[in-house]
Amino acid sequence: MDPRHRDGHADAARPRLPRLARRRGAAGGAARDPDDGMSEAIPLTLVGVGPQRTGSTWLDQQLRQHPALALPNHVKETYFFDKHWDRGLADYRSHFPADAPAWAEVGPTYFDDPDVPTRIASVAPEVRAVIPLRDPVRRAVSLWQHHLRKGRVPADFWAAAEAEPRILTAGDYAEHVARWIDTLGADRVLVLVLEEVLDDPQAALDAITTFAGLQRIDASDSADAPVNAASAPRFPLLATVAARAVTALRDARLHRLVEVGKRLGLAKVYSGGAVPDVTDADRQRLADRFAPHVAYIDDLLNRPTGWLA
Repeated sequence: MDPRHRDGHADAARPRLPRLARRRGAAGGAARDPDDGMSEAIPLTLVGVGPQRTGSTWLDQQLRQHPALALPNHVKETYFFDKHWDRGLADYRSHFPADAPAWAEVGPTYFDDPDVPTRIASVAPEVRAVIPLRDPVRRAVSLWQHHLRKGRVPADFWAAAEAEPRILTAGDYAEHVARWIDTLGADRVLVLVLEEVLDDPQAALDAITTFAGLQRIDASDSADAPVNAASAPRFPLLATVAARAVTALRDARLHRLVEVGKRLGLAKVYSGGAVPDVTDADRQRLADRFAPHVAYIDDLLNRPTGWLA
């Protein structure tokens, strides 16, 4: 598998953007105090920023086995560059070993936040971004099912999308991928097609390590599947309470308690119900919405992805 930026060349021209993708990202959010520690560069080498439900757990597990990379301790996602930027860079540094020469993080919520690319580039000017993407209709349905399992959204898809707008808006690939390319440059953005990752995980990992200038490693057979299965909550109220408790624990940086709960399989207590699906009419409505974004990715990769086919 070749790296998925145009032609794989460092001098690739900026891709032609459809009208809806021409709006550039925000300039990085509110101004920062010059003494807040943000002026010093950090060794953040690689970020995985595909949207939710595009294989982030698999990517995190694969990168953690690389001997040249350090990923956050005790937690997969720090949420630093979107939710916790105001805590200052010392907070982010505390997630990594002090002597680690190269850091990486996989943060799916970074993908569509307009401030994140500029924030990351401001403290890690040489960072590279890996962006796995999948069929946006399937991604939207999968994220709805994921939130439903957590008790966060109604069972009706469109009502759920109103409650959690990212179910739809994170699939606006033309807008969000263009922002990353505009900020980092086409030579430092690697777009992968998740369906191809599923077909050949080793080739996908080889593409990532080549892109990042890292030594090749074997893909771990023990890693989770690139897309975790979703289920409906058997006890919606309990699922809602549990999801809110997890958020509160993470905000308090009690990440180890969250990980212990995961290992104990506490989610299985309230999940495991039948997974709902959308209607054929809903899928067509979604396909119409995302068609311009699929066309953008096809153009960026210079080949058809096969999405919406």
